[in-house]
Amino acid sequence: MSEIKTVDGVDTHPDWSHVPEHARHVFLCTGPRCTQRGAQQLWKTLRRHLLEHDRIETPGGVLLTRTHCQFPCNLGPIVTVYPERCWYGVRSNDEVRRLVEGHLVGGEVVADLLIKART
Repeated sequence: MSEIKTVDGVDTHPDWSHVPEHARHVFLCTGPRCTQRGAQQLWKTLRRHLLEHDRIETPGGVLLTRTHCQFPCNLGPIVTVYPERCWYGVRSNDEVRRLVEGHLVGGEVVADLLIKART
């Protein structure tokens, strides 16, 4: 086990000084409204399912980040996927699994979960 070194009380581990490998950056809102709608449990499902597919912080995988409010709160919990700029509304563990399998593993947008822009 390597020794943890700190400078002025801050961990200086070298892994905290680079951007992890990834092909997509996924943000899940854990703001108050999305949390009220189950975002914390959906976060656990999202992370666990990505780990099952070996998709966290890998060259072809996902950098997963929790955020505060992303808007539109009434359609949440909100998941955004970059670089595709897809905004998804996910409300169940099943929808999270479909998002992982379809978009984050399979590379195909999951159209029925997309949040549509108002025209």
